[in-house]
Amino acid sequence: MDSSLRIGATVGGSATFDSEYTAEEGQRRHAETLRYSDGSSERSRLNTSSSANGVVDFHEPVMLTETVASLQPDPGAVIIDATLGDGGHAEAWLRAGGRVIGVDRDAEAISRARRRLSSWIDKIDFYHLPFSRLSECTTSPCHAILFDLGTSCLQLEDADRGFSYLSDGPLDMRMDQMHGKPACLLLREMNQPALAQALADFGDVQQPNRVARAILRAGPPETTGELVQAVESCFHPRKRLKGLSTVFQAIRIMVNNELQELELGLKTGLEMLHVEGRIAILTYHSGEERYVRSWIRRESGRCICPPGLPVCGCGAQKSMIPIAMGLRPSTEEVSQNVRSRSARLWVGEKVHG
Repeated sequence: MDSSLRIGATVGGSATFDSEYTAEEGQRRHAETLRYSDGSSERSRLNTSSSANGVVDFHEPVMLTETVASLQPDPGAVIIDATLGDGGHAEAWLRAGGRVIGVDRDAEAISRARRRLSSWIDKIDFYHLPFSRLSECTTSPCHAILFDLGTSCLQLEDADRGFSYLSDGPLDMRMDQMHGKPACLLLREMNQPALAQALADFGDVQQPNRVARAILRAGPPETTGELVQAVESCFHPRKRLKGLSTVFQAIRIMVNNELQELELGLKTGLEMLHVEGRIAILTYHSGEERYVRSWIRRESGRCICPPGLPVCGCGAQKSMIPIAMGLRPSTEEVSQNVRSRSARLWVGEKVHG
C-alpha cells in the first residue's frame, strides 16, 4: 500500500491525539484508575458515535476551545489537520462551516476519523502521509494548519503497537507500521554512545549511558516487557515510572524521526499558508516545547544565536508573528482529563508570502 494513498472526496484545493503520556506526567496516570469528583471514570469522558458495528468511542481533543478560537475558522476556510487522529479538532472545524484536509501517518487513525466524520465526507479529504510529505496533499494555500504532537491514547493502549510499558507486546513503536524499522530492530543496530545520546536528547533520560548499556546487554529486547526488565533497575524505585516513561518516549521519538519530521512539517506548513493564515502546535513534553518555542522565535525575526557571537548566524527573518506562546489548558479541562495537563498551545500568524 502506498503511504500517500488518498482516501476520500476532493476538497477544492485531525489529533486529535489526546494528551500524551509524557515524562512529566508519566504513563503512571494510565496505570492508575482515574476517577473524578463526580465518581466517573475517564472512559466515560469519551464521545460516542454509532457505526455499522455498533457504538464507537472517540477521545475528546485537547484544548479544543482554545485551538479553534486561535485559528479563527470562517465558513469555507480550509484547514490542514496534520495529525488527524480521532478527528476531534477536524470535527469542530467542520461544524464551524470550514473544510478539512486530514493528514495522518497512522492508517488506523485515518480509519477511525473516517467513521467519526462520515457526515461531512464531502468537505474533507484524507491523506496517509507524514509531516515531511505534507505538500503532497494540496497545491492550494490553506487558511490554517494544526499539528497535535505526540501519541494518542489509542496507540498507547494497544499492546501490539509497543508504545507503552504498561502491557507486554512487540517492541514496535512505529506510527506508520508499513514503513521504517520497529524499535527492536533499530536498537539491534545501535552502539552504546549513539543510543545514550538519543536517550539524553529525546527523553532527558537520567544516566543515559547506564540505561543504554542495560538495553544493549539485554539482547537488545524484543518486547516492551523485556525493555522494562532491562532498564527498571537503573532508576530509584520512587522514580521508576518516570524513568520508564522517559526511556519509552526517547525510543519512540527516535524510531519515528519525530523531531526531523516536525522540522520539515513546520517549514512546509508555513509555506502552505495564506498570508494572515495561522499555524497552531500542541506540544506535550519539554523537548517539543523547546523546539517549537525556538522555531516561532526564529520565524518571528528574533535572533536565536548563542550570546556572545559577534554576528548573527541564524539568519532570522520575520515571516510570522506570535499569537500564543505555550498557552495552558484550563483548570476545568485538567480536572476532567488529567492527561491534558502537560499540553501547551503555540500559535503564529503568517505575515508575508
